[in-house]
Amino acid sequence: MQRPNISGDASLTGDRTTDEKLARWFNTAVFTQPAAFTFGNAPRVISNVRFDGIRNFDFSLFKSFPISESKRVEFRGEFFNFFNTPQFAGPNQSFGNPNFGVVTTQANIPRQVQLGLKIYF
Repeated sequence: MQRPNISGDASLTGDRTTDEKLARWFNTAVFTQPAAFTFGNAPRVISNVRFDGIRNFDFSLFKSFPISESKRVEFRGEFFNFFNTPQFAGPNQSFGNPNFGVVTTQANIPRQVQLGLKIYF
């Protein structure tokens, strides 16, 4: 895989709206196509361009109801990604692709709710 040339800082400020960040995760203007039959000078890893961290909150709620001395019913509710916070996947990193630097997918799943009823006897 050939690397492009890089001629500046690829990082952008964090004080942009979410839509602006998704449309341009890093500064794509600093990348150029190297001359034919030559390798670009871009490093394998650009350390000042990072992905978002994981922000996920799971929640469980259990309640047990006694029926008799030896029998009971347990109700449970489990909520995954309770606050429904999206975590975006990394941007497209294929230089020359029209979506270079654009985030097009979500890395985590939306909120999921799971309910259960268990009878102990």
